[in-house]
Amino acid sequence: MADVFISYSRADQELARRAALALKRAGYSVWWDNDLPAHRAYTEEIEQQLREAKAVLVLWSAEAARSQWVRAEADLARNAGTLVQAQTDGTIPPLPFNQIQCADLKGWRGSAKHPGWTKLVASTGALVGGEALRAAPASAKSGFHWRRPWVAAAALLLLMAIGAAAYWMRGSADEGRPVVAVMPFQSLDKRDESLVAGIWEDTRQAIGRNPQLLVLGPNTLEQLAEKGGDAPNKAADYLVQASVRSVGDRIRVNTNLIRTADGAQLWSENFDRRLDDVFALQSEIAGEIEGRIRGRLAARGGKLPENIATSGEVYALYSDARAKIRKRNYVHYAEAAKQLEQVVRKDPNFAPGWATLAVARTLGAGVTAEGTAEAEARRAIALAPNLAAGHAARGFALGQGPAAEAALRRAIALDPNDIEAMNWLANSLGTSRREEKLQLYSKIVEIEPLWWPAILNMINLLVRDGNDRAVRAEVERVERLGDQFTSTLIQIRLAERTGDVSQIITIGLNQYRRASPDEKEMIGRALWPYLVKMDRFDLADRLVPMPPHAAEFIPPLRRYEPRAIDMIEERVTPRQFWTQGPLPVTASRVYLVNNQGPRLAKLYHAAAPNPDAFEKLVSPGRLIEIAPSLALALRSAGEDNDASEILKRAEAAVERSAEMSGEEQVNLARIYAAQGRKDEAIGQLSAAIRQNWLPTFTPVPTDIAIDPALGQLKGDPRFERLRQQVTAHLAKEKAELGPISLN
Repeated sequence: MADVFISYSRADQELARRAALALKRAGYSVWWDNDLPAHRAYTEEIEQQLREAKAVLVLWSAEAARSQWVRAEADLARNAGTLVQAQTDGTIPPLPFNQIQCADLKGWRGSAKHPGWTKLVASTGALVGGEALRAAPASAKSGFHWRRPWVAAAALLLLMAIGAAAYWMRGSADEGRPVVAVMPFQSLDKRDESLVAGIWEDTRQAIGRNPQLLVLGPNTLEQLAEKGGDAPNKAADYLVQASVRSVGDRIRVNTNLIRTADGAQLWSENFDRRLDDVFALQSEIAGEIEGRIRGRLAARGGKLPENIATSGEVYALYSDARAKIRKRNYVHYAEAAKQLEQVVRKDPNFAPGWATLAVARTLGAGVTAEGTAEAEARRAIALAPNLAAGHAARGFALGQGPAAEAALRRAIALDPNDIEAMNWLANSLGTSRREEKLQLYSKIVEIEPLWWPAILNMINLLVRDGNDRAVRAEVERVERLGDQFTSTLIQIRLAERTGDVSQIITIGLNQYRRASPDEKEMIGRALWPYLVKMDRFDLADRLVPMPPHAAEFIPPLRRYEPRAIDMIEERVTPRQFWTQGPLPVTASRVYLVNNQGPRLAKLYHAAAPNPDAFEKLVSPGRLIEIAPSLALALRSAGEDNDASEILKRAEAAVERSAEMSGEEQVNLARIYAAQGRKDEAIGQLSAAIRQNWLPTFTPVPTDIAIDPALGQLKGDPRFERLRQQVTAHLAKEKAELGPISLN
């Protein structure tokens, strides 16, 4: 039995789909006739669902008003006392329904803040749960439920997943493009490993800029190299192999191009260049390979950046920093940013250095006194307008919106195999563009069959859409490829949807104990927030060690000790404070708990002169978490105007979010609470808890009342019930988890 039944005319099918998705995101189960099983009689199934639903949403339009089916369904709901109705095109509902309250959804595009939608959800909540505060039982554990709906999109994704698996086993025939595997270059001197890894990555990217070649991504190539044997031959039409040795300021590269069909060596060349000429060398290798595969394709296909050059010393430093960023670890981001700052100081005209520094900033490494991530990306573009990495970095820094999208599309046009740019673009698109998001994720998986960021993003999207068959197809594809690490990350993500923290930790630790060092690092990061939910900071810090520069002040910060404030201010500048990962969110809480709001307001003014400059400094996405506590601090200093503007900007940033997850709903609840909009805050918090949201230390502590913004709701019986639900759920998970260790 579903909570909500949706009645609509065929002309309003897209709006019905949008309403179904929005209600599911709010934590309600929904039935509409797109979920009709093939084996059930049409009228029999509809009547059963209609009578059993707790609320019946009728979408009135001119077409719906003429439909005898919509009228009949609305009449049954009216008699049962379950009717919720909305007008979609300004049409007044027919008699007698025009005498009943009706929400106005004209112009609604899926926003959770639309006045008509807010009204509709409130009515639905009243019918389904009395006060719209019903939380899904914490005991509902099943890992993942496979439901009945199978729509065209699910079938399409199933085919995509099967196609990607087949491609992995033997090349891709996409658009007839040859598949090229640029195998990791062999370093003949262990001291040169980072340098050689950088040369390999840049050479792969240079070849990949040709849209008529499909060049496998670095993670796939590394796994192929580890598998050895025939694995590379099965994955690609052509292999590029190279060995590299540096001698003083010179570099020697031996390169081979092999056709996998018959093992023929199509080309072999020895290069001896000054290290300062490494970019010219990579372009030369790329041109030779393109020419031998398809008759000089680069002239009409590949879009190459300007001939970028730098010194061997700078390039080696740049390569090492980029290798750290690829590890996807916050600690490494800070180290990489410091190296990249040296890179651009030593060579201010080295565009790739500026682009990569912008990416490190956006990932959470903080900013310099000179500017923000976007400014650094613009610097890269000014130096090299055709450098795809510069445009990708700018789009990533901007996050969402038309400017971000334009920058990322420009990057992909310049480098059609840039999986990072594709992933960032897909993440930036709103929910109304689901098909395009799925196409982008599928394209990434074609290039990188086991690249976990895109796989998890795809899984999230499919789960939100209820496309369980497509989820299962993707899970099976990864399992067939034998990647236990990615399978574990998927299992964690699916268990996350049910709020089953004990299962997540059990799954993760089982894989952690047998994982490689790099995999341990990634699994540790995935488990960290769940261990924190269980108050197991001891194990969390063993999995993800504290950054060295923060190891001294983090323990007192977690205990809300006043001395943590002094220690932080002694070690970081105001601009660094607001831009270093989770620091501003957790530390702001310590300031307010210790009645140091005016002191926090001073840090704000020391970093930026006004709300507009502050938003640009921290980025709109991060402002969402920072704003509620900062606004309360500004109010305590008598700066109501800046406080209101900061909250207004944060609210707008949530509105632009591509997805309204439980985390986003809690962020919106915190913003509303800081604005004094108590009912709306409680509504959003309730919706998040219905989705099995549970707090972690950032941005909300496990006792949600300690959060300064949510603390504004203390004493309200509705909030206290929600607080108790969260506490009870966490206590149950701790009991089920029992004693744990890393061994």
